[in-house]
Amino acid sequence: MTWLEIFGLFAVFWCATSLCYRKGVKAGIKHALMTLELEQHQVEKLDKELEKDSYDLTMESIKKELSSKNDKLLN
Repeated sequence: MTWLEIFGLFAVFWCATSLCYRKGVKAGIKHALMTLELEQHQVEKLDKELEKDSYDLTMESIKKELSSKNDKLLN
């Protein structure tokens, strides 16, 4: 196999897994919304949380961790 064939196979594999993952996540969210029978404010909160990307989630968890360490130091 040449490097071009290997790269092509890798690209096809990556695209296929990415599409299947996204389809599965969307199906899981749809299923949860139907079975949990959430109220409107709960659906809005879930939508807001799902819009966050990994950077936002990382920064939020770092802030929580730092604030908990500061609270322990002050006590």
